[in-house]
Amino acid sequence: MSTTVDKTKMYVDMEQSKAYAEHRPRYSDELFKTIADYCKETNPNLNLAVDIGCGPGMSTIGFAKYFKKVIGVDVSETQIACAPTDIPNCEFKVGYSDKLPFIKSGTVDLICSGESFNLMPQKETFAEADRVLKPGGSIAIFGYDLPASDNPEINAVIQKMWVTMIPYWPKDSTQIFDRFSSVELPYPGWTRNDTLKMTMRTDIKKHIGMMKSTWPVVAYTRDHPDEDFIGDIARQIEEILAKTGAKEYNVHYSFFILMAHKPKN
Repeated sequence: MSTTVDKTKMYVDMEQSKAYAEHRPRYSDELFKTIADYCKETNPNLNLAVDIGCGPGMSTIGFAKYFKKVIGVDVSETQIACAPTDIPNCEFKVGYSDKLPFIKSGTVDLICSGESFNLMPQKETFAEADRVLKPGGSIAIFGYDLPASDNPEINAVIQKMWVTMIPYWPKDSTQIFDRFSSVELPYPGWTRNDTLKMTMRTDIKKHIGMMKSTWPVVAYTRDHPDEDFIGDIARQIEEILAKTGAKEYNVHYSFFILMAHKPKN
């Protein structure tokens, strides 16, 4: 059972936004290239991409390699405040996915959302995407599964934690856990790619930091101020790693991408 919450207020805490910027995984370049190559099928000139729900800009900066200009948009001022300021062709704005008044109609080559579409008003977002996209422009929605470790004991601890968090996921946002299998993109012939994977080395501090960047953990901690919930998770992982003396371990990410071209006529 999930909860009802104003999704636009979920990532406004500065400490949470800093944890998000520091500890969330960076997407592989393979993901950005896959989407850029798809865009080129109907539009060889990659001039402008708009990354909605961009957070601190993880995916925004990834697309900067492929597009002349990328605009990252997020409802959270603190997330935008944590975005990089030293990438010449990236610009960040506070705004809503379904209201982009600063984007002219028919000017965008790609509108995309990474790990955030489940928090948006989807029908209205699709309508605004259609307004700003050029004929032949593309839409891409992507994300990743919860990371899995090589160590089954660590996985068991983490899975138990996420089960505890279920009531704190906002209502109607859990569709990301089934890879947006219920989402239909608004253009005919849309496709999906579920093949991309990535492995990262992590340690307890980084892994715990990633957990603390998520809304359910923030909400749970707020509601249980006397409970050292995350500290208990860290200690359990420490005990598991102590058996082998390891300090780091692998975590594996599996990505999913939904893509569509806006018809040219």
